[in-house]
Amino acid sequence: MKTYTDKLVVNMNAEVAWEALKMMDKWLPNLSTNQAIYFEGGEAFFYEGRKYDIVTKEGIKMSCEISEVNEDTFWIEIHARHSLLHSILNCQVIPLTSSSCQLVRTQSYPGFVGFLFNLFFKRREAGETSEYLEVWKNYVQNQLQTLSESVTISYMD
Repeated sequence: MKTYTDKLVVNMNAEVAWEALKMMDKWLPNLSTNQAIYFEGGEAFFYEGRKYDIVTKEGIKMSCEISEVNEDTFWIEIHARHSLLHSILNCQVIPLTSSSCQLVRTQSYPGFVGFLFNLFFKRREAGETSEYLEVWKNYVQNQLQTLSESVTISYMD
């Protein structure tokens, strides 16, 4: 199974970075490898069992599901499928200090179809892994005031 992992240390509170990950529906379309994201329902996007579709820049629709969320360890697992291709994405925020954390993204493609996919698209996937972290970080920086207020309010509740 081919796995792509990248890590990025950022100067922000881990809770703030986690809140930004929970808003991934807002920033996923900014990835150069994505064209659009589609999902139903006006409720919060980020919950276990959430189903959505990502359309790649090549026009391929990946059916995705948030399969596991661990709020305590700031960790999420997402499964995506297109025909026989299966992808497993894990993202995590690792607190380092009160004002810094590490963003981690790991994407795996299991099975023979995943192996074949990686033969043709390994450069694309490696680039997407690091770009994902940059887009996530940029979203946090652009929304820092709003996200910080959200974290403060949740602590007060």
